[in-house]
This record gives sequence, C-alpha cells and structure tokens, in this order.
Amino acid sequence: MQKSVVNILKKLLHTVILLLMLSFVVFSFIRLIPGDPVKISLGPMTPEETIIQKRSELYFDRSLPVQWGHWLKNVVTQGSFGESLFTHRDVSQDIMQYLPKSLELTLYCAVLILILGVAVGTLSAVFKNSWIDNLIRFISYLGVCTPAYAIGVILLLVFSYNLRLFPIGGVPSIPPEYVRTGMLGLDCLLAGDFRLYGQVLKSMLLPCLSLSLGSVAYMARIHRGAMVENINADYIAFAKVAGVSRGKLVMKHLMKPSFIPTLTIYGLQVASLVSNAFIIEVIFRYPGFSQYSLNVIQNKDPYGIVAVTFVFGIIFAIVNALVDIGVACLDPRIRINTTEG
Repeated sequence: MQKSVVNILKKLLHTVILLLMLSFVVFSFIRLIPGDPVKISLGPMTPEETIIQKRSELYFDRSLPVQWGHWLKNVVTQGSFGESLFTHRDVSQDIMQYLPKSLELTLYCAVLILILGVAVGTLSAVFKNSWIDNLIRFISYLGVCTPAYAIGVILLLVFSYNLRLFPIGGVPSIPPEYVRTGMLGLDCLLAGDFRLYGQVLKSMLLPCLSLSLGSVAYMARIHRGAMVENINADYIAFAKVAGVSRGKLVMKHLMKPSFIPTLTIYGLQVASLVSNAFIIEVIFRYPGFSQYSLNVIQNKDPYGIVAVTFVFGIIFAIVNALVDIGVACLDPRIRINTTEG
C-alpha cells in the first residue's frame, strides 16, 4: 500500500514537471508568431508610448525566462494566468466562464461513448461473423473514417434545417440567478427548472452525437476485438463445459478482462474530446472552451494560448491517472509503475 502511494506521488510529480516544461515550450513558440500581439490588441491608431507601457506591464519587454517566471509566480500565488489581450480580463475568469460548459458536454459524450461503445462491441462479439456482426463492423468502419465535423454538418442539415427537430445552434439563455457551476444543464437542475434543462439537453444533443459517434465506433471495434480474443481463452472453455449460461458467461467471465484494453482507449478518447471540439463548437455555435481556444489562437493572445495548452495538459493528466487506477482495479496484477512510464 505504501509503495503504491509513493508511486502515485512520483507520477504526480512527473506530471507537474511535464506541465511546467510544456508551458515553457509554448512560451518559446509564441515568440515565433509574426506580429506584435499588444499592437494588434490595442489597434493600429494607438500611440507608441501606450504600446510600450502596455508591453512593459505584461512583461513582454523582458527576456523569455523572466516572462515565464513572472507568469508561473502569478499562477502559483494568485491563480492568475495573466491578462488576455483578446477579452481584456484575467484569463482565469475566461476559463471559469467557458471551461465548465465544455466539461459538461464532454461528460455527456463520455457517458454515451462508454454505454454505446461497450454495448455495440459486445453485441458484435457475441454474434461473431453473423450478419449482425458484419453490419456493425461496416458501420463502425464508416464512423471511424468520417470526421466529427462532417457528422456534425450532416446532423445539422438533416435534423435542424430539414426536419426542424432541433435548434440550428446556440444554447438557451440561463437566468443569471441560476448560474452556480457554469455548467448549463447542472445549473438548471440545481435551480429546479426542469423545462429549461430539457431545452439545454436538446441543444446539446447534436453536438454530443457529432463528437461521440466516431469514438463509439472506435470503442466498439476495440471492445469486440478484445472479447473475440478472450472467447478462445481456456477459462472460457472451462466455463462452457461447466454449463455456465451464455448471459452469465458474457457478463461475468468475459466482460471484465475484455474491458481492460477498452478502458485504456476510452480514457484517450475522453481526454481528446475537449481538444477535438473546436470545429463542432463553431458549427453549432456552442459557447464552450474549445471555441474560446480557437479565438485566442486567431487573435494571437499569448497568455490565453499558454493557459489553454496548460488546461488541456491538466485534463489529459487527470484522465490518464483515472485510467491507471481503473485498470489496476480491474486487474490486481497491474500496478502503477512510474519506472515504466
């Protein structure tokens, strides 16, 4: 137990060091971006003295290590990622405004991917080489090959423009007194407004499907492959001889070992949802963190770009740690070993 705790702490330390290195690398690359971000932010008619003063306030006139050290100090001591040249306020406030919305969308996508991916993969494996299996494999292949933005456009054209079953884009307005967590649906639930919550879910369904369907198809293929491989294992043959029913054989003896590779892929798919949502949030005009990230990149916002990269790194680190814990719980022989990466 003590060794496991030490290994977890070591892994956490490695993650922190990696995030610090990532932030420094991003700071270095920002210097290569053509144009002066301060001059772009203030406008071409701004006096040169004002530009110089603003550049000094943001430490843009200092060396790269000094600028990065100042940024890191503010992050650690004040929780501030610096002033955004795009929104003209602290980047931390922007993160608190936009990130919860994307996290809520990601949560719905994660649940959908897990349920549908495992269910479809299990169904395909149980009816291996049948017409059901062939149909699922064909549809899964199409889902893996089709980009998320193409799925989004198709869903938007069919269900919003033609059938008019869902809103074309955007989300319902939430009363200011409802806002507690920044997650639209959760805030409606906490306020007890189930009607508005239903409208929020309706506006999030198509973006959720656009982001999820490709991952569902990939998860189904991985889970089917793992189950088909484990079907030929000796313990499965012994269970069949012992007269174990088909349902119990699949759910109790086959599902758990087959879920280990599926869980690993699932973690990567969920972690990439936020970073892959750029075009989807633009297509559906969803006011999430990915759309904000795209805006700060287009406007060459240095502190915004660094904060976005830092947040994405934290999300991947957290999901990776949760996957390690989940895999260790599924198979006690697996332990978190930092020496093996």
